[in-house]
This record gives sequence, C-alpha cells and structure tokens, in this order.
Amino acid sequence: MKSLVLIKTSVLLIFLWVGFWGNAQEKPFSLYDWNENINRHWIGSEFWANRLQDWKVQNGRLENVAKGKDVYLRTCHLINYRLSDADGSATIEVRTGLLSETYGEGASTGFLVGSAPNLDVLGASLVQQKPGKDAGIFAGVTVTGKLFFKNMETDTVIIEKQFDKKSFYHLKLDIEQLDGAYKLTLKSGEDTIRTRSNTGENLSGNIALVSDPDLQSKEGRFWYDELKITGYKLQATELEIGPILSAQHTLSEDILKMTAQMTPIGKNEPRKVSLEIKNGEKWIHIAVTDIITPGYTATFRVDKWCSDKDTPYRIAYDYMPSTSDSLKTYYYEGTIRRNPILKDEIIVAGFTGNHNVAWPGLSQGRSPFSYDFSGIWYPHKDLVERVMMHKPDVLFFSGDQVYEGASPTWIDLDNLELDYLYKWYLYCLAFRSLTKDIPTISIPDDHDVYQGNIWGHGGRKANNQNDGGYVHPAWFVKMVERTQTSNLPAPYDPTPIEQGINVYYTDIVYGGIGFAIIEDRKFKSGPFDNPFLSAGRPDHVIDPNYDPKDVDIPGKKLLGERQLKFLNNWGKDWKGHVMKMALSQTIFANMATHHGDGLIRIKADLDSNGWPQTGRNKAVHALRKSFSFHMAGDQHLGSLIQHGLDTWDDAFYSFCVPSIANFYPRAWWPEPEGKDNPLGTAKNMGKHLDGFDNHVSVYAVTNPTSLTKVSTKVDPLLLHDRMPGYGIVKLRKSDRTIRIECWPRYAIPGKDKQYDGWPKTISQFDNYGRKAKAYLPEIRITGAVNPVFQVINERTNEVEYTVRVLGQTHKAKVFEIGSYTIKVSEPETSREKILRNVEVITNNEEKIIEIVL
Repeated sequence: MKSLVLIKTSVLLIFLWVGFWGNAQEKPFSLYDWNENINRHWIGSEFWANRLQDWKVQNGRLENVAKGKDVYLRTCHLINYRLSDADGSATIEVRTGLLSETYGEGASTGFLVGSAPNLDVLGASLVQQKPGKDAGIFAGVTVTGKLFFKNMETDTVIIEKQFDKKSFYHLKLDIEQLDGAYKLTLKSGEDTIRTRSNTGENLSGNIALVSDPDLQSKEGRFWYDELKITGYKLQATELEIGPILSAQHTLSEDILKMTAQMTPIGKNEPRKVSLEIKNGEKWIHIAVTDIITPGYTATFRVDKWCSDKDTPYRIAYDYMPSTSDSLKTYYYEGTIRRNPILKDEIIVAGFTGNHNVAWPGLSQGRSPFSYDFSGIWYPHKDLVERVMMHKPDVLFFSGDQVYEGASPTWIDLDNLELDYLYKWYLYCLAFRSLTKDIPTISIPDDHDVYQGNIWGHGGRKANNQNDGGYVHPAWFVKMVERTQTSNLPAPYDPTPIEQGINVYYTDIVYGGIGFAIIEDRKFKSGPFDNPFLSAGRPDHVIDPNYDPKDVDIPGKKLLGERQLKFLNNWGKDWKGHVMKMALSQTIFANMATHHGDGLIRIKADLDSNGWPQTGRNKAVHALRKSFSFHMAGDQHLGSLIQHGLDTWDDAFYSFCVPSIANFYPRAWWPEPEGKDNPLGTAKNMGKHLDGFDNHVSVYAVTNPTSLTKVSTKVDPLLLHDRMPGYGIVKLRKSDRTIRIECWPRYAIPGKDKQYDGWPKTISQFDNYGRKAKAYLPEIRITGAVNPVFQVINERTNEVEYTVRVLGQTHKAKVFEIGSYTIKVSEPETSREKILRNVEVITNNEEKIIEIVL
C-alpha cells in the first residue's frame, strides 16, 4: 500500500513579498497521489472530470478510460485552485504515461493552463474537446517524447522539440509571471523547452490534466499520478465537488422528504448516509439511509417534523478520499425553513430548459468554441443571483434539467448511467445554493430520459419514440426519476406502470398552498397512427388540408384515468390550504406556431398538451373544478393564457415559464388576428383557436428576436435574443390574488422591466371562468372563516367545483337550472354542514341561508 497520501501544508513566509500578496502569505501546496485501494469514477472533491465516464481512479493512479472515436482533449480540472490574474509564480508536476495498447504518434498528455479566465471555476471546468477562444495553453508531451506548448485558442503549436521516447514522463511546468508578462518552462527530466509572452499579456484561469488522442488514428490514453501544485499565483476557490453533491427536499403536512445526490463511490466503500439536525449548539442524529444505485441517491423521510421553526441540518457521509488511506467524514449543510403558513404571500420560482452551453456544444469534432459567457452559460450564476432576490418559498423545475445532446456533450449510449449523472451533476452544482434551503419540486421531461419527445404510453418499451413508450431501458428511466423526484411525498397511487416503471404524481401542502404535481408525459398516447404525420418531424402537422377533428382519435389518452382520479380527489381536499396550484411539464394548449432556428410555420405540434383534444379537455375540466392556477414549462416560449373548453375563458390560467437557456426557439404568431385583443397589443394577443382548435386567450408571449426583429441588445445575443429567463408566481392568501411575473435572464429585479405583458394579477376565482347560468342563495356562515364550499349537481350527482371561499358569505354560481347539494366545511376541524335540494334563485329574488358550523 502506498504511504504517500493527500498532503496539504502551508508554509508561512518570514519575508515580505511585493506583488499580489503584498505582505507575508501562506504558499499554497497540494500533492495528489491516488490511493491504490480506490476504484471509482469520482476522482475526488478537488476535481471535475470531462466526462465522468472518461476518467477513473484505479490501480493507484488516475486513468483516462475514454472510449469512442470522437473523444478528443479529455480534461480533468482542478476546482479548488486556479491561476490568479496577479503576478506570481506556480509549479505543476505530474507523473504520466501511456495507458492504451494502441496509439497514434500524436497522442499527448500534460497540462492545460489559463483556460477560461473570464468564467468562474465551474464554468471554466467545462473546457474540453475543442480549441477556441480562451481555451488556454496546452503544455505537454507526445507519446514519442516530443515536448510542446500549444495555443489552444488557435490550435497551433507555439514551440516543440523532439526528445527520446520514455516509458513514462515526469512533467514539470514552471510559470513565472511579473508585470503582466509570463514565462513558461516545461521539463521532463533534463529535457526542457521554454516560451514567453509579450509584455502586457497575462495567464490566468483553470488548471487541468489533459489526455489527448492522436488526431488521425484517434487512439492514445494516459495515466497520471503524484500531481503536485504550488506557488503564489495559485488562487484558492473553496469549492468542493462531492462526495455529497447537493440535496433537494420537500416539507408537506409535517413530513420531510430529502434526497442527497452522491457522487459515484466505489463498491467497497460505505453505503450509509446520515441526517443530523442542530439543536442549540449540538448536532443530533435523526435518520440514516442507504445509497441507492444506479444513480447514487440517498433519500430520507422524517415524520412528525417540527415545521414551525428554521432547522439547520447536515448530511454526513464517511468516505475514503481518493488520496488517503483512512475514512473521513464529509458534511453537507443547509436549513429546512419553517413552513411559511403564517406568511401571507407565497412565492414560487419556476424554471425549465437547463441548457449549459451554446450549440453545438462540446462534442462532435474539434470545431472552435468560445470559452466565455458567449459559449458557456453554466453555472447560471447570473440567473441564480437574480432568483435569490425574489426570496422564493418554493422552487419548481418543470423538466429538461438535463439535455442528452450537446449540453455540454453528446449522448453516450454505452455509458447511460454515468453520462446522465455527468449532466445531472451540472444542474445540481448550478442550483444547489438554492435547493439546499428552499423546498424543491423537480420533475423530468423528455430530454431528461434522453428522448427528443416522449409519449410514455403507460410505460411500454418502444423502439421508436413516436410509437409511444420509452426508448431506453426501464432501469434508466427509474434512475432518472429517482434522482429528480424521490424527495417528493409518496405518490397518490404508487402502482408501477409497464416495465415496472414507478410513478410520482402527488400533492404537497405547504405555506397554505396545495400543489398538485402531474406527470403529463407518462400516460400520454403515442402519435404513430396519426393520419397527418409528416416525414420530417412526426410530431409536427404541416398538411395544409389538416382538420383538427381528424387527429382527436378515439382512445388516445393524455393524463390517463389514474391521474384524472387523483386530480378530482385532490380538487375536493382543501385541508391545510387556501389556494391551489397545479404543476406539470407543459401547458394544455398548442402555444407555438413556429419552430426551430428557421422558425418554420407548422399547423400543430402533437408533442404539446393541446393533443389529444379529448384527453386535454378531461384534464382542463378536472383542474378548473378546484380553481387551480397552472404553471409549467417545456415549450421554450414564455406564455400566459387562459384556457377554454366550450368557449373562451371558461377555465383556468396557465403560465409557461421561459427557458433557462434556449437551443430551439419557438414563437406564437397565428395567421388569424386575435379576437378582443387589448388595445395597443399585437394581433397574436387575444382570443384564438390553437392548432387543435382549443380555445386559448393569450395575454403575453416571449417571441424571440428571430420573429420580432427586436433585439434585447444584451450580450451574448445568442442567449438573450431567444428570450431566456424564469417565472415568479406570488399567491396572496389574504385577498386570493395571483401575481404572475416573467423575468428576462438579464433583468435585475427592482431595476429592469419584465417581459412585455407581465406582470399580470388575477384572482384565484378567475381560474374557473365559466359564466354562471344561475346562482344559488347566499350562504352566511357563523363559527368559521373562509370555509370550503362544494357544489354538487343533484341531477348528475357530479361535483361542479370545490373552493375555499374568502370570508363568511358566498353565493355559488351554477351552470344549469336545477337543485344542488352544498357542502360547507372546515376540513381542519372536520366540521361540515350539508344542505340538500337547494334551488337556484329566479327572478332576481333575494334569499339568504344562515348556517352555523
């Protein structure tokens, strides 16, 4: 066994050093010598590997195990140190040698230094695969013994010199910098090359190990050991990645559910994770759970949670550092906030479409890329900081937290678990400063399960996504859902669907708001037998002779009977809350008339929840009976609409939030002009029929610049002119108003404007906009404030609606002449009064019924 372990020592200098440090400073020094007993893809908390599956600690060293013919410039970035932009010196050393049996003579290994200086260390840690702006300097050696410096911005050699080939190389890079110029010296034993910059140039940014195969043969992989860094030019970042990466939790009816996302640990490492809470100055152990694979999640459930106070927590895990022989306890800390039941206004922040880099991402060849904010948007620090300013009570990520293609790298079908985790970890790292303290609802959509579109069709196996079902193995789908949704309360009906795939549709009661979490995609029928499928995009209808009635094929489902039953029962249950809000992947309408970079006009999109119409109508009918507001994402197009069933405005409002970042623009610009569009608004506002002849009243959309020709004039235009951002919904319980806000990503709250058409404030009672045909007598209640009213049609025996009213009087609207049963209740105390055979008011008579609860 190796005796050399991770050493982090600091030497206090006695003398003054003039420059960046100014006075005597500690000199950073770290040595990384990997443990021969470790075998795992997680390298250690000090590193970010591109990609997760491409690097592994094994055989007492770090090895690049990347496979594939299109995998160049594999990088493993240090994230706890980087090169500062101040004068100073630094030295980086490593032992490295050839790992693969086959190789091309151009295969090379070494260091990447000074990459992405204008990004933070996490954003810069994605530098890989391609040359391009701010890529840095590659200091390395080829498998044949040629030392070189390469400018990765231009992908050109600065200097190179051939020496003798060796079985392995001890590379040492010295960086000397003073007065804005730098000198680089690369040694392998006695072999040496040097280069220097012109005065005024700087060298700052990330440090990474590089394994680069030969460009022609695409062969050659390398191992690394005894990595050492030292020098005053090193800047500590205080960042750590793992073994606990992030945590998400929900709190509902005094039940805490929390999922810790772990990094990939070795098979022989501890499997237990603990949860502790702080009481005064003492930490108290309250729960322990196992790490579940695939996916490396650890989920806690704590009943009878004390929800009337803020409670600091920490998740504890005993792990083996990659460079140590003994276990170490790692803590991940946050706060479970008190249930804001006494807070009048509950704020929900909504997100969708978490793209991390500009198209075409960091795969598919070595075409140049920009390693600055024009190319890399991760870790979305700008957006996170602006969301924090709203002080949200709940976070809702509606889907596409992960994109399988080019965000940042292309799909790796040979390593599904690690490829997904590599991309999911980017979401975890970007938003963990929010999710560690704020209840989080994240639900997967199509790209999360590595499909361009998904019609789940009850969970069946599909060879083609358009047939309906899941293309990838059931274990993969279950893993994705576990990483994203296992912190949710237990599902309403946990019965698995086909292939043993689980469900997660459920409800949450928090802060006096009832939330329904819906699975739009899981039960939805596939479009394979649609008579108007196009050859290019099976989800797009482009036939000019298309009749929407022809695609409403009998038997096609949207939410399915199980979820409709859930929504009907949830709509009747008001215990513990005064307002309701439904959350799903996408809205129940076809709110895009143009698709893609060319904004091609289409007739209808079967991937939208406007189809199938019969299923859509059942969903809208179920939700409006509880006066629920609806929030979703998916469409890459922020929109605010009111749904209609029989006519316009007879149902609820839906808010589709804009994407965090947007590869694929969509726009709403129907050919007919909207009816009753507000004065001064464009023709795309007002009352419309969508592509499936569903009634929609449109109040606002975030059409991209490629349609409007109006630029945001905010750099990078590629990001901001596609109208990215987030949504904020403020539910005020005292007057039952709902304020809907749609924020551009660049906008600073309190200073900049929202997108055109926002904010808009509606009443909770606007969410059942159906016009009354008659009214029942006014009910006056004594003994309860804000009771729940349920109206039942005695002819059909169906519940017309259930709602918690405001105050102690209510005159119920009804939609046909006849007699009704009214249930007035206070669910928290189980008190209830039932009035039967209540007739509608005729001839404008005044009739009052007084009851005591």
